[in-house]
Amino acid sequence: MLKPFKFKKELALILIIAMISLSFISCGDENSSATDNKIPENITAGDTAESSAVEITTQPPKLEPDLPDMNFNGAIVNFLVKGEEYHWYWCSKEIYAEQENGEPVNDAVYKRNRYIEDKYNFEIKEYRSANPTGDASKTVKANDGTYDVFMLGLTDGANLAQNGYLVNLYSMPYINLSQPWWDQRAVKDLTIGNKLYCALGDINIMDNDATTVTFFNKKLIADNAMDNPYQLVRDGKWTLDKFNEIIIAISKDLNGDGVMDKNDLFGQLSESSAVYSFIVGAGGTITTNNSENYPELTINNEKTPAIIDKILINMGNRNLTLFADDYTSQYSNPWDGLTRPMFKNNQGLFYTIGMGTANLMRDMEIDFGILPLPKFDENQSGYYNPVSADSTTSVCIPVSGTKPECTGLAVEAMAAESVYTLTEAYYTINFENKSLRDEESIEMTKIILNSRSFDLGSMFNFGGIMAIFPPMAKKNANTFVSDYEKRADKAQAAIDKLIANFNK
Repeated sequence: MLKPFKFKKELALILIIAMISLSFISCGDENSSATDNKIPENITAGDTAESSAVEITTQPPKLEPDLPDMNFNGAIVNFLVKGEEYHWYWCSKEIYAEQENGEPVNDAVYKRNRYIEDKYNFEIKEYRSANPTGDASKTVKANDGTYDVFMLGLTDGANLAQNGYLVNLYSMPYINLSQPWWDQRAVKDLTIGNKLYCALGDINIMDNDATTVTFFNKKLIADNAMDNPYQLVRDGKWTLDKFNEIIIAISKDLNGDGVMDKNDLFGQLSESSAVYSFIVGAGGTITTNNSENYPELTINNEKTPAIIDKILINMGNRNLTLFADDYTSQYSNPWDGLTRPMFKNNQGLFYTIGMGTANLMRDMEIDFGILPLPKFDENQSGYYNPVSADSTTSVCIPVSGTKPECTGLAVEAMAAESVYTLTEAYYTINFENKSLRDEESIEMTKIILNSRSFDLGSMFNFGGIMAIFPPMAKKNANTFVSDYEKRADKAQAAIDKLIANFNK
């Protein structure tokens, strides 16, 4: 039975505490399990609707960055960000706000910036670009120093880094990447040798939105007397086999015309690129860093074909899973026009997509929940959830910048203050709404954030290796071994070239 849960404003603080605790997790802890992700001891949650208000018995002191008291005399720190013309949803919301307007994220950004600007006497500005990567390349090539920080996707950052356009963040003054406001899993996974060119943390929220998760329709679970997915996650039984079993059981030709299409009920709504996400969820990665922090191809192993076999049971069957990208000829945006409306209309039990989709379903009448991606089997010790290398944002510093001290201090100060402003606002709007208003959503989100995965193989797409995954779902054929063999040499050559360039 899925329990109702009444929220108080203290929820945001709970999640901040959780985020801070996650950041201190040892980088060597690769397999955090569901049982490792309990609500902190100082938080008491009741078991009934009447007694389920969250109580905070202790409040940790505010974490402050180790920064000097400096006056930058009105200097401007200019951010290049994704604008609305780049994408209506994946545009920047995290760097600049002209004024308060009552919207939580906007107001949090405004308050954060005003506090830091007043403290250090500098000004934060942004340029919203329809082509951020192109504009970033132009400004570095021209060495004009127009922008001090690029907020780019990991794929875009990878391209610029390979061309020598970005500063190694370990060398930036005042940026301390060991601090909890920087995502420590990303720092570890995205470091190459002793260099890091893209960083994520509390300064940005699009990395949260870009984390792949699985939403589920609570009404369909209850109406069909299915196992509570939350409990499956807790018990370590949320596996691909269980996922497939549920999808097969629920899918139905609603209108009886003998054809499964947009008028029927599907076990899952998704997209063909999610094949890679499920591989990550089952413990696979394209590359893994060796002891010297250099990437090595590790996707070609005996487990990967077995993972794909399980994934294709649902992803390869159009009677079970509907792909948004199969309908691009019928809709200008089939995610907005088809799959999300179908999920809201009780025509999809599971919806595998970025976590930010929760914002777009706040008007959904039926309650829905959030889950990590399923494990390969019960022997897998933890859950893994990839962050889209294209959709996320990350902090990148151009080599053409002219004021590294001011830039480094500004970025570190913004990241630290965001813990208590931007992060709080993000969780408020995502969880203080009727759709995700349950105790279990806190628990599941903590698991998801504790198990985010970053893969240099996805970020750099060595040898175009990412292209081998979607066609397998489209054709319902596990051609991994032969497809990999065709690209392996090219992928390895790309890795060798990358390492050589970064070692120059």
